[in-house]
Amino acid sequence: TISVGTAVVEVSGPSIRSQFVYLQDGDFDGDTVVYVGGDDVTTSTGVKLSKTNTTVFQTNADDSLYAICSAAGGSVRVVNVQ
Repeated sequence: TISVGTAVVEVSGPSIRSQFVYLQDGDFDGDTVVYVGGDDVTTSTGVKLSKTNTTVFQTNADDSLYAICSAAGGSVRVVNVQ
């Protein structure tokens, strides 16, 4: 689990090969919302993470994913599979 607030945070860093990144909003019963995207992600431009389902991204080597939350105190559950 990675803590996410109102500042952009890297949730999956570069790898030596492509990988699948499984993400889920970690604040299951809270009011915060987490968004994912590039290093310029915002709450307006990011992909909204589900609190009940897992979102899967395939990243290439040297790609990173970043997250931002609608308020302080959010979190993201992350699994990287190469």
